[in-house]
Amino acid sequence: MRKNQARPIPHGGSAPVEQPGSGPGGILGLRAFLIERMAMFAVAPLIGLISGFVLLFGGIFLAVAWTVGPKPFLDARQYAPYTAHADGHIVESWIALEFDPSILPKDKLYWQPWSKVTPCAIVEYGSDWGAPLQRGFCGNRFDFRDDFRFDDWHTLMPDVPFSFARDANGFAIQELRLSKTALDWLSQHPPHDTFMLPKPPPTTALGALKHQFDAPLEVAVSSWTTPLRTLPLAYDPQHPEAAVPAQVVENARGGAWWLGMVFALIFVVPGLLVFRIGLSLLTGQSGALLWVLTALVLVALPWWGELLPRLVASANKEWASIASDMLDDLSRVTRFTASAPGETLLRGGERIVWKTDDGEYADTFGRLHFTLPNPAPKSDAEALAALRAQATQQVGTFDSTQRAELFLRLRRQYEAGEQDVQGLFTTAAEDTLRDARADAAAHKAARNFLIFASGGSYYEDQLDRIEVRPQ
Repeated sequence: MRKNQARPIPHGGSAPVEQPGSGPGGILGLRAFLIERMAMFAVAPLIGLISGFVLLFGGIFLAVAWTVGPKPFLDARQYAPYTAHADGHIVESWIALEFDPSILPKDKLYWQPWSKVTPCAIVEYGSDWGAPLQRGFCGNRFDFRDDFRFDDWHTLMPDVPFSFARDANGFAIQELRLSKTALDWLSQHPPHDTFMLPKPPPTTALGALKHQFDAPLEVAVSSWTTPLRTLPLAYDPQHPEAAVPAQVVENARGGAWWLGMVFALIFVVPGLLVFRIGLSLLTGQSGALLWVLTALVLVALPWWGELLPRLVASANKEWASIASDMLDDLSRVTRFTASAPGETLLRGGERIVWKTDDGEYADTFGRLHFTLPNPAPKSDAEALAALRAQATQQVGTFDSTQRAELFLRLRRQYEAGEQDVQGLFTTAAEDTLRDARADAAAHKAARNFLIFASGGSYYEDQLDRIEVRPQ
């Protein structure tokens, strides 16, 4: 056999000549490489959009499967030894605000739809074992809206009490906790809209947030009609430090049902198949490795509420936000976490506190002192009547100068858009007009307050009939 035989050159021809730059490392190869990379860069957003949707779709199926099947059985098993009971008392409470500015779209100031709020509390309880113990609880999680009100929040989850600390007046001390990163962002950016804000409006989103919940009269009425309640707890006698609300144990014992496993299988099979497709699009993997990644999803289901939005976010942030909202909807009335006090969500976070004597109304409503009636009011109307009576009595002890200053200040607040407390002082203003000992300045301020800033319908002739000329 002949080796290394030269290839014959056709008659009249010549050996092929390699063009400069046509090799793998030449100009043409570099151009092909760049074109390929540019094409991949161009289609990456589309791939992320599609893979994010597929992961979301499959992930929600898996979340439903976990919720209706294994979770109720595991919860029932976990809480079976919780046969001992104790009464707990909330000693610290706040609303945890979860807001990550990094997920906010570029140049977007409307941050609240990208945030979540959760009530959290530190509960103290004791029994025959000695010193009192403490446990941290966080309940249902909600989207943070412009019309949100903390004074409406009286439960961690259905039938599990929640309350803020109370001041000397019996009013709730509302408190929000958030990360330092979130607080810095709110302090450094303007409000997204100033339409419903006071005039002049706050210059920062933090100022707008403080205004949003500065409603002392609403808080007072809500507080007086919602007495503080103990929180019934259940625990394993062998582990009293791990108590949970008794309602959680009751729900878990009645939540396991065999038909739930059937529904879980119905959801888990298509969920895994669809999620596998999403993983393939996202990672480019196939074969055995892709099946291993898919199988690991089943192990992660107990933490699915936290993991799914992160996985989807790696493909598309918008789909991740939708995933988080859908998971919250699935667990809207069942979401609950228990932990050691130091591990409770945002316990060590930055604090924003609302008090009746410290805020926009500090020099009007905040200058008065109130006493919770005994028995406590049973309705908003009873609470408002009691508050108005006490306010009227105290304003009646003011001299003419103090009354004039109060009614002038209430009017200025009203005209600036700070209109929460004016209705509490209408009777005090009417009584000022009937008081001949109050001077002309106090009468004029009371009259103008009633006509222009009380929130009611008062007319000159109506006030002429009740006014007694000053002495």
